[in-house]
Amino acid sequence: MSDAIPTRSVSRQQEAGEVTRRETRRQLLRAAQEVFTENGYRAATVAKIAARAGVAVQTLYHAWGSKRDLLRGVLELAITGDEDVHIDRHELPRAMLAATDPAVRRDPRALLEHLVREFRILAERSAGVWKTYRDAAAVDPDIAADWSALMRLRRTNFEALFASVPDSSWRQGVSAEQAVDTLWAIASPQTHELLVGVLGYSYDQFEAWVLDTARHAVLDSDG
Repeated sequence: MSDAIPTRSVSRQQEAGEVTRRETRRQLLRAAQEVFTENGYRAATVAKIAARAGVAVQTLYHAWGSKRDLLRGVLELAITGDEDVHIDRHELPRAMLAATDPAVRRDPRALLEHLVREFRILAERSAGVWKTYRDAAAVDPDIAADWSALMRLRRTNFEALFASVPDSSWRQGVSAEQAVDTLWAIASPQTHELLVGVLGYSYDQFEAWVLDTARHAVLDSDG
């Protein structure tokens, strides 16, 4: 009996400590999201983020490691909508593309509509982080390399998503590879920045433009 009491006590302390650590990470993540949006990556110092979260700078480093890691956490939050989900870099593009059922995969028009709808939802949730990543890439070579890798991996996943589309469904003169390149470019953070960020499109207008442009660019009129 004498040994059991300390064991339970230690276990409860460990559980309480883990809860506290997770909550601290969440607080810092939310604070980083706000500070990055308000200040941009370069001006969003760790001191500002820590102050917004109400913790010491050392606590930030202990919980997240670096400002760069916090930015990655903010991107993961934007993609998944879950503060507790961590995605390996090579899994991020897969998270960008929602799972599709076999019936949708066999219908190129339904598949394209699904992709555009999911891209619109992701864009609404992630636009601020995309802009922060773009700005951060200009001052941090590691982030620039990471963003470039994510874009290439996103292209790979577009290819996988449309692999089941028969060649006859693509517009005449457009190969499967060209179709994927075209869709990857149209449904991209860069296109979102131009139409929504620069020209002020609403998200309804943006979704309609992406779908209409993609259809005309790659699908056969009878596909």
